[in-house]
Amino acid sequence: MAEAFVSAVVGEVASKAASVAAEMISLGWGFKDDMQRLGNSLEMIGTFLQDAEGNQKQMNSVKLWLKRLRDVAYEADEVLDEIAYEFLRRKVEIGDQMWRKVRDTPSTVTFQHNMAKKVKGILNSLDDLNKIAKDYGLQQLAIDQRIFIPSNVETVSFLDDSNIVGRKNDVSKVVDMLLSPQDDRTVSVVPIVGMAGIGKTTLARLVYHDVDVERRFDVRFWVCVSDDFNVKRILREMLEHDMNYQQTSIPQNLNALTAKLKGKIEQAKRGNEQIKYLLVLDDVWNVEQWDELMWCLEGVNKNRGNKVIVTTRIEDVALKVETLPNQRHQPGKLKDEECWSIIKEKACGDSPISPSLVLIGEEIAKQCHGVPLAAKVIGGTMCKIERSRAAWLKIQNSDARGSVLSVLRLSFDHLSSPCLKKCFAYCAMFPKDFCFRKEQLIQLWMAEGFLGGSKEMMDTGNRYFHELLSNSLFQDVGKDRCGNILTCKMHDLVHDLAFSVSKFETLIFQENFISSTD
Repeated sequence: MAEAFVSAVVGEVASKAASVAAEMISLGWGFKDDMQRLGNSLEMIGTFLQDAEGNQKQMNSVKLWLKRLRDVAYEADEVLDEIAYEFLRRKVEIGDQMWRKVRDTPSTVTFQHNMAKKVKGILNSLDDLNKIAKDYGLQQLAIDQRIFIPSNVETVSFLDDSNIVGRKNDVSKVVDMLLSPQDDRTVSVVPIVGMAGIGKTTLARLVYHDVDVERRFDVRFWVCVSDDFNVKRILREMLEHDMNYQQTSIPQNLNALTAKLKGKIEQAKRGNEQIKYLLVLDDVWNVEQWDELMWCLEGVNKNRGNKVIVTTRIEDVALKVETLPNQRHQPGKLKDEECWSIIKEKACGDSPISPSLVLIGEEIAKQCHGVPLAAKVIGGTMCKIERSRAAWLKIQNSDARGSVLSVLRLSFDHLSSPCLKKCFAYCAMFPKDFCFRKEQLIQLWMAEGFLGGSKEMMDTGNRYFHELLSNSLFQDVGKDRCGNILTCKMHDLVHDLAFSVSKFETLIFQENFISSTD
């Protein structure tokens, strides 16, 4: 995952190079062409990064290539900072009006010469890296594919055969929200929000198949939305869901789709004049067309009491879609013994386990930190290996959570800017379970230069903090009496993700270091 952080650095430096080149053109500096070429070279080499991500697991040489690219990007960043500082220094020293006239003093010529040499050296390094990438067989992929890597895992409504533990209370709470007699709207929405792997989809399935829910709702739909929030697609999938509608022509017009769906729902009346439907929208990342969808959902059935469940990782999505304030559910972490129950079933089924293996298994379960997905992944790995003390100890001491991190990685890929990704990766420098103070963290980001150099740095920092919180990358928020956020923490698995995308080569800060700065 080092590729992700390198990609963020390369993208930011390429953007900075373009900005500096524009200033150089206005001043007539001599090596402006090389500066433009620097930006273009960084963009070009960035197209290899996605393929590098897929190959670094098999090739140590690709890992070294990524490390070398990161070092060259940092070197370019330092040179660009030097040039930008020189622009600022001379503007202040000479005055903005005279700055446009005074260009060729000896000190300026010397500075340009030194910077030109450094830029040429960086360009030569990038040319070498470009050639090496081609020698390794890395493919150039579209830049927009690198920036956003959507989830291709489509969820379904049916339950698997495995025993689901630790969610009885969660199911009860969500079912109560769905069946609440106090909410008599035509369509009400209950969001289920939480970090990746916490069990949002599993909880939605349990609620979907709850006996009381099946009895209350005459028609139920399940649509996996993922990154493609398209109203027409959602309505089409509702039409096709459990209604043998696949062989019938489906209209493309939105009004016609709504009318068709209304007709299919009315067919399920069977003498019940107060028919109601339940719709589950799973894995929602954005809700740009939410109002349009709600207009359609209210149109397909005018009866009161229709419900929608939305599962999402993103707090802002939950805030947008929830019908009533605080009418949402956030699944909690499992207990260690519940994680061990999942691992044991996946790894051994009903087979007996020796006491010595139970002890090792219980220690492995603690590494899941209450995340069901981690327990399932580790249990699935353990079922394929020899059931011996040596083999299980190897799992205990290994990085068996790589598949979990690949799921969490989607949240990182969705972050809005390279600078925000650097802010997230920076948090890996602190120990696990560290309590971040919001204002202090923003000031540290500011000191590192992640928030730019404008007067709005504090606003940018607050926006970045909120986006990380909204994407469930921060949790356990502490607030003051007025509801202002003061502190937060990072889940251990999210901390692992931050470390994996940064690969910081520094010492981890100890908590007493931060307290000593207060």
